[in-house]
Amino acid sequence: MATLWLTYAWSDNKNSDVDYIAQELVRSGINVKLDRWNINAGKRLWEQIGNFIQNPEECDGWVLYATQNSLGSESCKEEFAYAIDRALYNRGNSFPVIGLFPTTVDKELIPAGIKTRLYVSTADPNWKERIKSSLEGRAPNINKSSLEPYLLEIHNVSTGGDHRFAIEVRPRAGTWSPFWAAIPNQEKENVSPHISFGACGRVPTGVALFNTSSGLSEDEKYWCMTASNEASPTQSYYILCKTLPRELIFGIDHGQPQYTVVFNK
Repeated sequence: MATLWLTYAWSDNKNSDVDYIAQELVRSGINVKLDRWNINAGKRLWEQIGNFIQNPEECDGWVLYATQNSLGSESCKEEFAYAIDRALYNRGNSFPVIGLFPTTVDKELIPAGIKTRLYVSTADPNWKERIKSSLEGRAPNINKSSLEPYLLEIHNVSTGGDHRFAIEVRPRAGTWSPFWAAIPNQEKENVSPHISFGACGRVPTGVALFNTSSGLSEDEKYWCMTASNEASPTQSYYILCKTLPRELIFGIDHGQPQYTVVFNK
């Protein structure tokens, strides 16, 4: 079983947050050592920490619970500096030194020994596996979700107009041109759709669309909108709506790809 030493600021454990981190690491199959569990009273602190870090049979890696408190704590900084010195001198660069971040911190506080390494965030659902794999010297076993070939994001619009939402769509690779989008015709009055175009991630306030058209599909089931501006990984179309439609179809006009998204309203 892999073993790590955990450094933290005592103030971060007032509500047992550090104890929870240690508990979860233990449950994932890691032997966790920290001062309250493993340091003997009456003996020199640095000597005991040094023995843990220097001895391969005692420790496979070192983790700093990195917060504003720990990164600003003189005792934590001293422990970190000592750990880095002992680890590099006795164990070499292959010894895992990991910063575990529960939240964002002032970048100026992050020591170089952490900045130059891949750190771990507890916001990552795979944070325990990332630490464990580093201690065991292997690649993390991460379940990789299948991504759609497009990005779709719903933005709230607060420009004072009738439209409350902007549905952003763009390809993750390749281009769409001419662009086509459609909603069920029976929802046209309530949704009041209007297409716009601009840089990804920012709802445009005004833009020139080329070769635009709108009207019913041949079977009269959908209200369709088209434009010839080229959507790309950096340029998105925005479907402005009063309310979200039940269904949205979008992609290349009279071509492929085309995608259908159903909204759970």
